[in-house]
Amino acid sequence: MLGSFLQALASKLVEEILKRVVEWLAPKALGSVPHAASPNCPRCGGYGVARWAPGGVWPLFVPSLLTFTWGFAGLLLGVPALLFTVVGALVSGAVMPVLVVLLGLPVSATVMLLGAFGLAHYHSYPPKRCHRCHGSWPRRTRDDYLRAAQPVFACACGQRLRVPRAAGSRLRCPRCHTEHATPAAAGR
Repeated sequence: MLGSFLQALASKLVEEILKRVVEWLAPKALGSVPHAASPNCPRCGGYGVARWAPGGVWPLFVPSLLTFTWGFAGLLLGVPALLFTVVGALVSGAVMPVLVVLLGLPVSATVMLLGAFGLAHYHSYPPKRCHRCHGSWPRRTRDDYLRAAQPVFACACGQRLRVPRAAGSRLRCPRCHTEHATPAAAGR
């Protein structure tokens, strides 16, 4: 009974920690690349979009994806391992395994961060093809794409909204139903 309660408590704790890390990390990684475009498909909003990236960016994308996955898996497995080693240290009195696992968490977080920055760089290039809705777009240079991209406005609830080109229009957030005045419409 107590074991299942502790296991449920540990899984909820790990889930909440990872949720907070992802909520903190995603805007920072995507904001590190200077572009106003969304990494999602302009038509359907899906995330599986191939890009018109130059040949040197694809060899950067694959290791970035692998390092992000490795770092995320390290964090995902490292937090429960830390909890179990702390419980084991309390029972047996050995402190060294706790320190080893505790030092592994920042390494995994750093690896995940490096992978996220590489993925954000790849997503700053124009979309080529969407794997979800099968939409395709002609080849454009990155500068043309960044100039033509609509600015993105972040609601207080975290939802990202595209700003319409019409000046004086209002935005309604689909998640929290809050109305916003368009911030960049007056500057266009």
